[in-house]
Amino acid sequence: MKKAIFSKKFIILLVLIIVINSILSCGCWNYKDIENSLLVTGFAIDKSEREGKYLVTVEVLDFEMSGKEAKQTTKFIELKGKTIFDAIRNAINLGGKKLYWPHANIAIISEQIAREGITPIIDFIYRDSEIRSELNLVISKENTAREVLMQDMLISQTSSDCIHNMIHGQKIAGKFHNIMTYQLLSYIVSVDGILPAIELKENLGKKTAQLTSTAIFKSDKLVGYFDEEESQAQLLILDKIMGGVITINEDNSTTSEIALEIFKSKTKVKPRYIDNKLTIDIDVKIEAAIAENATNENYMSGKNFLKLKEDAEKKVKESIENVIKKSQLEYNADVVGFALEVQRDLPKLWRQVENNWDYTFKNIESNVNVSIQIINSGFTKKSITVK
Repeated sequence: MKKAIFSKKFIILLVLIIVINSILSCGCWNYKDIENSLLVTGFAIDKSEREGKYLVTVEVLDFEMSGKEAKQTTKFIELKGKTIFDAIRNAINLGGKKLYWPHANIAIISEQIAREGITPIIDFIYRDSEIRSELNLVISKENTAREVLMQDMLISQTSSDCIHNMIHGQKIAGKFHNIMTYQLLSYIVSVDGILPAIELKENLGKKTAQLTSTAIFKSDKLVGYFDEEESQAQLLILDKIMGGVITINEDNSTTSEIALEIFKSKTKVKPRYIDNKLTIDIDVKIEAAIAENATNENYMSGKNFLKLKEDAEKKVKESIENVIKKSQLEYNADVVGFALEVQRDLPKLWRQVENNWDYTFKNIESNVNVSIQIINSGFTKKSITVK
């Protein structure tokens, strides 16, 4: 009896494996597909002021058949058109190979286009059935988006994959956002949006791409940036921190800093409406450990420990308050999520202020409370000194 049950389960499992394998096999390319296609890994979008045309630079993997094996090379193709779609279609005139888009994982947008409005780009991505809505978007702070895509590579991988991995590594770094196309669309339709921003930095004699800031959008137009510290504070407000480092300068020396590694973080945001005044309470709780102590002091006990805790809490609190004020007064862009909190917790009030949210947002008062628990950080309490 047990043998019969086992055999029945085995047959069901075998059938499932065959079905899944058949589905996956349908997605495989044959040699003809490989030879006639260029696999797109990412692209950059610029605009020519002189011609008024879009300039699209596409990074592709070109496969050439050698016997039964495909030899892979990375190439860049430059396309031009009155619209983005027109530029992409012009690729067929360059060798007759078709661009294959489902593997594209990054789109770099020039600052010029971002300031004019990125709706045409989002529209193009959503209308093209081959491009995935999980595509990551990033803003170039260089003169063009093209030069970021065509960066000098330090390691053997495509530029697009390098930038894509950099963005997804922010789960650990805790500095910048990982925003996909569908997420940006939901942001700018409801309130305002954000994207990571990238530029070229000198590294071992080469100019390589690095995430350096957060691009702030009012509706669909770029209006400014948050620097690295401000970006981290914004992540804290939105309860999006999964890791990262807080650096504290305890003796006003840039060479004697203490680094606190964030292990846990939880932010609660609560709107209150009393006496015709809207206030947002923000409560941040962080669990961190001393990851590096470049001073000659012991900060794991006594007065130094309490001072480090207070200074860390003060720094984070001031960073959060600065980001809120900058969002309200400099950009008037709600990229701190206040509208969503009011809509969820105070729906009746939201219906009253929704159509005039820009004015309401600028005048919101906020109360920020930060509590940091510093846990035992490892093998030694004191910094290592050389005598």
